[in-house]
Amino acid sequence: MTKTSKIVLAVLAVILVAIAGGYIGSGFRGNSASATSGSAQGNFIEDIKKRGELRVGVAIAPPMTVEQADGTLGGPNLIPLEDLAKQLGVKLVPVPAEWKNIVAGLQANRYDFAANLDYTVERSLAIGFTDPVYQYQGVFVVKADSPFKTVEELLANGGQITAAQGSAPEKALQGHTSNIMSVDSYSNAISSVQSGRAIAEFTDLPTAESQAQADPSLKIIVPEPEIYSASAAYGVPASIDPRSLQIVNVAIERAQKSGQLKQAYAKVGYVEIDSLGDLRKK
Repeated sequence: MTKTSKIVLAVLAVILVAIAGGYIGSGFRGNSASATSGSAQGNFIEDIKKRGELRVGVAIAPPMTVEQADGTLGGPNLIPLEDLAKQLGVKLVPVPAEWKNIVAGLQANRYDFAANLDYTVERSLAIGFTDPVYQYQGVFVVKADSPFKTVEELLANGGQITAAQGSAPEKALQGHTSNIMSVDSYSNAISSVQSGRAIAEFTDLPTAESQAQADPSLKIIVPEPEIYSASAAYGVPASIDPRSLQIVNVAIERAQKSGQLKQAYAKVGYVEIDSLGDLRKK
């Protein structure tokens, strides 16, 4: 082969490599752009849209999460997710859950969100959280004729204090007494107080208000200083992508700032802790 032929072949080889490199590079860029476009709304949100359902695990804690007259699950706490479902063009599907296994259900992909869930370090090790939907304080519910007027008197008595098993208030109470009667629901917890099997229930403020409003023979004792306060948010999978989480947080913020949540709270009789009035034990 002549020297000139070798030079020509070398030049052709360089040109072919350049062309191939450009093609492959553009292919990679094309795939990257396609992936970016496909995840513009976030993989978590996209999965919900493809399924056509936004599933939310709901454990009963009136008035924020309730079983409605028609047997379906609802309540003010679901409003931001209801709005999000409408925006996504999907159906909101409440899935029954219990406080003792609501996190496990989320991890097992039984639902996309766990409603009305408090931030705790223990839970944060297993799942993620949205921004808070509302904040509250833990309180005690006692009989109106109870001799106890303060938390100190309750704890010193040594009687059983009941709480919903797996709830954040139950976990907080463990640091103050070992006389805890854990039951599977808030309704069974308050039944324990009404029947005299427990001297008090420790629960979240919205639940306490709902119970005391439904039964005038019950009153609320507010711990001073606080034993437990919390931010109630939605539990989400630990693997949720940042873009999807941002979208959910925007839905929460819009429900708050539009006044929807305040209006819903007013309809179910929920008031702030400094406005308890006659609901408070005196």
